[in-house]
Amino acid sequence: MYESFYGFEVSPFANTPNVRFFFESEQHTEALAKLRYTVKERRGIALITGQIGCGKTMLIRSLIDHLGPHAAIATINNTRVTGEQLLRLICAELRLDLPPQPDKASILTALRRFAIEQHHKGQTVTVVIDEAQALAIEAFEELRLLTNLENQTHKLIQLLILGQPELAEVLRHPRLGPLTQRIAMYGHLEPMTQTQMAHYMAFRLIRASQRTPNVDFTTAALEIIYRRSKGVPRVVNLIADNALLVGFTQQARLIDSKMVQRAIDKHMPAFEPTMIALEEVLAHG
Repeated sequence: MYESFYGFEVSPFANTPNVRFFFESEQHTEALAKLRYTVKERRGIALITGQIGCGKTMLIRSLIDHLGPHAAIATINNTRVTGEQLLRLICAELRLDLPPQPDKASILTALRRFAIEQHHKGQTVTVVIDEAQALAIEAFEELRLLTNLENQTHKLIQLLILGQPELAEVLRHPRLGPLTQRIAMYGHLEPMTQTQMAHYMAFRLIRASQRTPNVDFTTAALEIIYRRSKGVPRVVNLIADNALLVGFTQQARLIDSKMVQRAIDKHMPAFEPTMIALEEVLAHG
């Protein structure tokens, strides 16, 4: 809606994992390097944790974009499944033909054959589990079976596990020791600092523009965005997108603190105050 007014080719703060907007902060660059290393060197398992909205999905999209046609990738987002359902989902993502009503043995056999075929072609097989904190212990144990698929020198299936911080607690379960002992790479994504957020927003404005951006945010505006977002990229995007809409309605090229505050007050749901009020009611009976 405001793109042409500000000279954007696309919306700069859309909350979609568009690799055009992958911001190479130090922590994201390091996490991406760990994922790439795990896949290319066939190390087995990499684990990435981080708060909601800190860029885990963007990491995976950037990895897939980098690997291109040299990897067969199964991305699993539905993690509220049983162990056998998880294996079936992986096979479906890899487009494997299974016999009617296959049992677990036939599923693992199909996966092993496929992985060996891909290895002989010089390609890697990678399974990405997103939102892994919701997986049942049984499902994690099935994933461990995939790490047993190996030859004398390499793991045949690479497993990339991503989730929210509570995933670390899930993986402390005694039954998952054999799985966690095989984690070759680990990374954790933190929210941005205020300085990082300012660089992040400037980067996205430039990447979205047909030319030099003809819109900017004041220092006071950035401070409000940071306080409200706490440096979480997804929330930064939401506020900045609404602030640009407010600026557009006022035909403004400079987004100030009043416009940002209006975007927060008028265009964003105020869940946090509601939750605080609810907690107070419960606390007082």
